[in-house]
Amino acid sequence: MTMINLKNIQKDMAGRPLFTIDRLVANAGDKIGVVGRNGAGKSTLAHLLTGTDRDYTGQIMVDEPVSYVAQIAPTFDQSGGQAMLTRIRQALSARPTILILDEPSSNLDETHQQWLINQLQRFRGLLLLISHDRQLLNAVTTQTWAVEHQKFTAYAGNYAYYQTVKAQQLATQEAAYQRQNTHQRELLAAQRQRNEKAQRIRKGNRRMSQVERAKTKATREATAAKMERTAKRMVARGQREPQVAKPFTTSGFKLVATDFPTFTGKTVVTGLNVTLAEYGKTLLAHADFQIRPHDRVAIVGPNGSGKTTLLRAILGGRVSGLRLAPAARVGVFNQDMTVLDGKQSVWQTVRQVSQLPDQTIRNVMGALGLPARFYPQLVSALSGGELVKLQLICILVGQYNVLMLDEPTNYLDVDALDALADYLQNYPGTVIFVSHDEPFRQAVATRVLQFETHQLVDPDKVVKAPQPVEADLAVLQFKYDQLMADPTSSTAAIQALRQQIDRLKA
Repeated sequence: MTMINLKNIQKDMAGRPLFTIDRLVANAGDKIGVVGRNGAGKSTLAHLLTGTDRDYTGQIMVDEPVSYVAQIAPTFDQSGGQAMLTRIRQALSARPTILILDEPSSNLDETHQQWLINQLQRFRGLLLLISHDRQLLNAVTTQTWAVEHQKFTAYAGNYAYYQTVKAQQLATQEAAYQRQNTHQRELLAAQRQRNEKAQRIRKGNRRMSQVERAKTKATREATAAKMERTAKRMVARGQREPQVAKPFTTSGFKLVATDFPTFTGKTVVTGLNVTLAEYGKTLLAHADFQIRPHDRVAIVGPNGSGKTTLLRAILGGRVSGLRLAPAARVGVFNQDMTVLDGKQSVWQTVRQVSQLPDQTIRNVMGALGLPARFYPQLVSALSGGELVKLQLICILVGQYNVLMLDEPTNYLDVDALDALADYLQNYPGTVIFVSHDEPFRQAVATRVLQFETHQLVDPDKVVKAPQPVEADLAVLQFKYDQLMADPTSSTAAIQALRQQIDRLKA
């Protein structure tokens, strides 16, 4: 049963085309992933389907009421993850026929991410899932609506299938583009050869007499002109052939340590006997930890365990035993968009906070999804995801040697996620970050500090404490005495226990 039918849709934003839709159809029970870069129109499509945005051309048919859970909403003193969970639970409890979730896994810890997957797999209505979370999309969706180059296209399959199809299309386009370039070079070479031959004909043979040269001048000129015209028409036919566009690819860039302030010292953050509490809840108790220069530390733990509180405490400098090195120049990302001046252009906003060369800044902006066409735009005209990117870029290219990033992966599209991971892998300073995106953590982190029983534990360095030798000896000696007193004990068992005692004494 068809529940959503979109035909010949064109949506403009600020006087410019945002996206078009030739035809999209969704049936009862479908689970559709809606994917694309930030600002491409995914959330706008949700607003069209809910009826809150009626400024478009074309036909939209939605047969049932739509329940929409937005990506950004008031938290009412809850953490971002807790607020999102509350909204999702409320939506699911109403058993909607059509459900649209906009970035539902943002801010969710691993346990609640799996809970969300389980809930959506069991959902029996029509689901539209706007997300950049590859794990969530692959686990839940059976179709994909992708917006690329200002056009929505439907693909039969989850995100992994869509990526496979796109990779095949890109490879085919690249091969066709290379064949086209080779063909055009061959045509130009043939034209050049014919023009050169025409010039030789026009000049005539050096062995010709003056009389022969004069008699054949008109014929030679006509033959040469005809050859030049043929060569020109040949190239013109090649230019009229269907042209294959050059595949879009992004180029990498290299960061060097001299681009940023140097850090002097052996420790960036030191925690000795640190106790943290918030709203009467103990988060850390007598915790000891260190973060060293060039570490890329992921701080992990369940929602509400204290990750963001710890970051604020490190910056605040008011917690006993917690020390940030004086040489640390900290750039902080926390998705607070109020720090951005909406009246400035995108380029002005980034340029004024960085001393990096213009080209380096352009490379970072392009890789994270704010290329040259965004430079003159006002900050106030950006989408939520684009604002996240802009603030993140300002932190990345600023004059810092320590980056403190609280959920930098939320609302970033997949291309931007990969670019950010690559950037942080090559960043010459120290990175302290919180992220529930496990593939991103694995790609970036060199260390993990995990909230566990009011401590910060480094799982890679956890070693079970050996039992005291004296205690072991006492137990073994007691067993030995029992065996010696028991007439049924075997000689082999007694000898084995004796050897064990001797090894411990040694």
